[in-house]
Amino acid sequence: MNLINFYRTHFQKKLFNKLLLIYSIITVVSLAVLSIFVYKYFTDTLVQKELDLNKQALDSVSTYLDNKYSSAQQIVKQLYQDNTVMEDVKYFLENDFDQYLRYRLNRYASSSGFTTQSFVKYFRNPLEDDTDIRSIALYSQKQNFVYMLQSNDMLKIYPSDMAKGAAGALSTIQKHRKIKKVYSIMKELNDPRTLLPLGELIIDYDSDNIAKAFRNYQKELKGYIVVLTPDNNVVYDSSNQYYDHSYPYMAKLTMSSSSAKFEEDSFINVMSNRYGFLIAGIIPKSQIYNNVKGLRNTILLITVLCIAAAIGFTYMTIINYSRRTKEIVRAMKKLQDGDLSVRIAVEKEDELFEISNRFNHMCEDLSTHIDQVYKSEIKQKQAELVAFQAQIKPHFLYNTLEAIRMRAISKEAHDVGEMIYLLATLFKYSVKSDTMVSVSDELEYSRLYLDLFRIRYKNKFAYSIEIDDELLNCRIMKLSIQPFIENYIVHGIRLHREDNEIAIAAKLDNNGKTFKITLRDNGKGMDPDTLTQIRERLCEPSLHPSQSIGITNVNERLKIIFGNGYELLIDSKQNEGTTIEMILSAT
Repeated sequence: MNLINFYRTHFQKKLFNKLLLIYSIITVVSLAVLSIFVYKYFTDTLVQKELDLNKQALDSVSTYLDNKYSSAQQIVKQLYQDNTVMEDVKYFLENDFDQYLRYRLNRYASSSGFTTQSFVKYFRNPLEDDTDIRSIALYSQKQNFVYMLQSNDMLKIYPSDMAKGAAGALSTIQKHRKIKKVYSIMKELNDPRTLLPLGELIIDYDSDNIAKAFRNYQKELKGYIVVLTPDNNVVYDSSNQYYDHSYPYMAKLTMSSSSAKFEEDSFINVMSNRYGFLIAGIIPKSQIYNNVKGLRNTILLITVLCIAAAIGFTYMTIINYSRRTKEIVRAMKKLQDGDLSVRIAVEKEDELFEISNRFNHMCEDLSTHIDQVYKSEIKQKQAELVAFQAQIKPHFLYNTLEAIRMRAISKEAHDVGEMIYLLATLFKYSVKSDTMVSVSDELEYSRLYLDLFRIRYKNKFAYSIEIDDELLNCRIMKLSIQPFIENYIVHGIRLHREDNEIAIAAKLDNNGKTFKITLRDNGKGMDPDTLTQIRERLCEPSLHPSQSIGITNVNERLKIIFGNGYELLIDSKQNEGTTIEMILSAT
């Protein structure tokens, strides 16, 4: 329950805390896995290095033993090649020692005082040449005696065990050895003529000298090396633990596994040479892993430092982004409360910079838009107020004019009656509350206004009105054309002439997206300075709209309603006339 509350308090609604937690988990797991792989790689490399080194040592031992076996074979081979020595050995093995001594004396007497080479002298040479040989023994199968020659002793004759054969001879030799750490190579001796067995040549080698085979590796070698016979006798043991009894882990050496439980968990290398010796290298795992303990601690320390640095850097980065995000949130709350002056301080360019920058622009645009709408509403209200005040109670005037018109008709003043009718119709049109009317209604109002002044000025001017059928139902602001006509009547018409003319045309333009209303007259026109002043007045926005229903008033109201979809163009030449174009949106 406490864990759930902790999650809700610190993570559920806090994005950056979630990001920090997720990133921390990913960082810890990634670096931990990487460290494990690095540690395992170095450990496996070290294990393989030790196994390879151990195998090289075993190869050296195997080569050494092969050389000793070849040396023993060479001794036998040379024995068979020397007939004199071979005859001496044969006689020695087939007779007892007293008979052999008489044989040697007889040979000496028959040789005129020169002694032929005996087997003792022959075997003394290998004893002296090869320091690894500790004794050479001859076993007589016929006499069942063992004759052993040692490097520091004379020839000794030992009776063999009751059990005849090589095994009995070897047992006899073992009882009389002064050096216990030896291994024997036995070679059968046969009569070269009859090939019948004479006995055995037994060469004892010092087991301790096997260490010379791998002395180049001893400083770096771990564990120990054993050399075993097929019947589990210990030939050599570099640890000096198993010389006095059989090797207890012989069965495990024959398994195909690369590791096993010996004195402790160990790696093993096993090989056998071609003469039957089993050579094994046993490396306790603890000796290897103790060497990598420092490496393990170093990797662990580096991993912890990397995790701390990564999380610390991430924490500082996320704190910075969190601070900037909170500033954006605070600014949004101020904006929500109506404070349009709020701005966010922008820093380095990134996504939050874009958000802050766009927020600031939005506040500026919103403030400008609200200000424009507020001012536009003020202008619209003031323009409507001016238009409303200009009506001067149109209902009362309309009823009054209708009474005057009827009075004029009764007195047969028909032109006066028509003018009053036109004026009343104009007032009736102005009474309408609609801001937007159809183009056809606005042009009809303009026609009535022109007829009123045509009657007044006794046909001193003419007018024409053209409109595309597609524009009849388009919407336009009420009283948007009449002020331009009024401006012509008041300022442009020349009463001393009878060819005054004004033409009004409404045409579609720009593929039907806009329409243009053109008013063209041949009146007095304007001088360039006056035209420039009017154009500037129309282009400059004003918070205080015109106090009359004139060109400026119409321009301001059309801008409010159509915005960018409206354009007013005025062109005039003095004594030639004026052209006014209103471009409005048709949609």
